[in-house]
Amino acid sequence: MEMYNMTIQFNVSNGTMEIPVRCDDYCRKVLAPLYSIVLLGGTAGTIMMFRLLLQRNSQSIITVIVANIIVLHSILLISLPFRLSYYLLLDWKFGWFTCRVISMMIHVHMYLTFVFYVAIIVIRLLIYFKRFPFQELQKLHAIALSVAIWLVGILIFFLIFLFQYGTHMNFPQHQCFQFYEELNHPSVVVMNYCMIGILMVTVLVLSLIQLVVITQLTKTLWPGMFTHQEFRVHINSFFFLLVIVVCFLPHHAFRVFFIQNYFQNKKPDLILYGEICKALTTVCCLDMLCFIGGLVH
Repeated sequence: MEMYNMTIQFNVSNGTMEIPVRCDDYCRKVLAPLYSIVLLGGTAGTIMMFRLLLQRNSQSIITVIVANIIVLHSILLISLPFRLSYYLLLDWKFGWFTCRVISMMIHVHMYLTFVFYVAIIVIRLLIYFKRFPFQELQKLHAIALSVAIWLVGILIFFLIFLFQYGTHMNFPQHQCFQFYEELNHPSVVVMNYCMIGILMVTVLVLSLIQLVVITQLTKTLWPGMFTHQEFRVHINSFFFLLVIVVCFLPHHAFRVFFIQNYFQNKKPDLILYGEICKALTTVCCLDMLCFIGGLVH
């Protein structure tokens, strides 16, 4: 297989170093089809779910949060053609600033989507345990929660983008999405470990609680549990947890492995595997297709 090899100079605080970067046919054979599927399926799902929400005109807090997830998916889907262009042509034509923006978009989408998923799950658990009176929930509360999440998220990511993300290196104009060298800086490593720890602990705790709730409801409502809305609601919440486990956890688990191994032996294969795990995070955009298709009610 013919390789597309290049050498990139990184300007870091302690000097300049050169390392080889490999981007071969695997970029086209793996990443391009994956992003294409997400783009097509995600676009179809978000459009159909948006139309469904408009038809129902629901005022519930969960509906408002789902609308936020649709907006996040839409923002990511707009950025995917830029990624597809690069992986198909192996040439970046949109400038370094745009490269940083498009590259960071995938992280903004992943973490804000995670927060909204968790918000849905936590609200439903609080309602189940009678800690959150459903009757007092109003659309205004959902909007206030959404605005708070967006403001905090945008502020955090703006500061990271301005002072940290892609600021330790200088790429040639025709290259993009090679930000793994950022993980060689202690502050970036600490930030990544914190995010990984928070995400994994949150998923573990919520999964255990959700499984306990589903088990209790199964015992109480057996054998007709699927006819009860409360049971279906918590199956729905478990679906969100499953999406997080399938789409987000591989990226974070591999990130730990990458930090601990890549900078010791500089294996280029780890870069490709990291990009695949990162691309997997975008598959969560297909969640709306699952709802529309009736896989999750």
